[in-house]
Amino acid sequence: MALQSARPTPRYHRRVLGAGALATMVLLVIGGPFFAKRIERDLEQRLPTELAAAGFGGITASFSGQDGTLTCTAPLDDPEQAIAAASDVWGVRAIEIDRSCRVNRAPTVETPTTEPADEQADGATTAPATDSGADEITAMTVAPDFDTVAEIVASSPQLSLLAVLLDEADMFAMFANATGEPVTLFAPSDDAFDALAADAFAKLRSDPEMLRRVLGFHAVDGAVLVSDLITGELTTLEGNQLDVGVTGSEVSLSGAVIVDDDIVAANGVVHVIDRVLLPPDVDLTVPGPFAATTAVIDAGTVTLTGAVASDAERAVLVGAVTAANSTLIVDDQLTVDTVSGLDPTTAGSLAQLVVAMPAHLVSGSVGFDGATLYVRGTYLDEVGRDAMVAAAAAVGATTDLQPPQQADTGTDAGDLEAGLNAYVAQNPILFEPGSAVLASSAAAVLDRLAADAKQVAGVEIIVEGHTDSSGVASQNQTLSLYRALRVRQALIELGIPAGSITARGFGSDRPVLVDGIEDKAASRRVEFRVVASS
Repeated sequence: MALQSARPTPRYHRRVLGAGALATMVLLVIGGPFFAKRIERDLEQRLPTELAAAGFGGITASFSGQDGTLTCTAPLDDPEQAIAAASDVWGVRAIEIDRSCRVNRAPTVETPTTEPADEQADGATTAPATDSGADEITAMTVAPDFDTVAEIVASSPQLSLLAVLLDEADMFAMFANATGEPVTLFAPSDDAFDALAADAFAKLRSDPEMLRRVLGFHAVDGAVLVSDLITGELTTLEGNQLDVGVTGSEVSLSGAVIVDDDIVAANGVVHVIDRVLLPPDVDLTVPGPFAATTAVIDAGTVTLTGAVASDAERAVLVGAVTAANSTLIVDDQLTVDTVSGLDPTTAGSLAQLVVAMPAHLVSGSVGFDGATLYVRGTYLDEVGRDAMVAAAAAVGATTDLQPPQQADTGTDAGDLEAGLNAYVAQNPILFEPGSAVLASSAAAVLDRLAADAKQVAGVEIIVEGHTDSSGVASQNQTLSLYRALRVRQALIELGIPAGSITARGFGSDRPVLVDGIEDKAASRRVEFRVVASS
């Protein structure tokens, strides 16, 4: 949990011309350090006073620029509220809190004094194991160091946050019965909770039902020692599954590593882990302060929607589309919002994804949802998938990519053939007169055809060239074949696998007749046949 809160920085641009710019630069270079020190001293004096007025006494502050750290003479009852109050003080950009401000003692836990029912003469306790989804776990027979699991949590300095949360969730009692059924608690350390974003931690604490589900996700029935754990699954008290992994001396649970094991109580065992575990249906994501912005590619068109901070960010995103492929059509629906629009840094990262998208995705979208960059869509092949994943990783974006639809019957192939031919009937592929050189207008048509063809895998595409009946038949045959070959090559360059597309020329053998008379313009055409690959 990163205990800091950053205030959004206003976006604005000031232009100072001529000698004024030079004078300002000299002033900043010479006077900047002195000005920064003055800001730091002012905040260090003013912030504790304002916090004391808000009910948070005994706090001192130290600053580096406008980023500060709070130190306390005694733990605060509500550190997060103190952070929020500090963040609202004018001039504070970001604030952190020292561990001296944290609650370092859990609430007092009343532990029943009744002797454990199965206590043996030497003080050892035998706790039955339960079926947890992994191989059967043997009964635990070790001398308990504590009366209850609750006492372990309450007395451990590294579990102080867990103790507070168990109290807030009214869950201490379930771990405080020394004679109850044994339970094993995989306890996230304070550092594990610190690794959560501050807003995610606040969201968890604000929802008692969610908090109980998350804490219950860390417990299983039975007293399970670390030596009992084998690779497999454990069923939690919430009914979900934890994935157990054992590699040498390291034991992990759904990605969290056990860092302190076998802390034994009369009613169970505690293992300290280095990460907070979340049930599959729990989402702690909190929307960020920025508006969502998306680039969607479909059939040769990239549509940009959302908000940007200025026209500079708009130009970056539009330029990324043309840099990716100059034949792509840009549908710019972006708006400018100086408060919540996409900032320059995030716009630059999104632009990198926009550049990569046309080369590696059949269709899909890249965007920023207000908190996280993402990539979603359909890839052409595994090479394209891996390249897109690498591009996403470079900017910290999440990925959700699917393979193209696989044609295993003639239905998909027939639908694709009908779609391609319907499109070229309305948008013919044009050539320079009497040659196989594509006209400039053909680029956009071929982009759309390639995008549609990539949607279906496992098919063979045949490009068929035709001419009208004018001229010499043998020359028409050659011209039609060359035109079909040129279209084939263009589609390969646009990402269609070479092994899945062939070309044939029919010359003037198949003219288009209207009432028995040839429509010569319609006869000069390129058509497609699509069959499912065997």
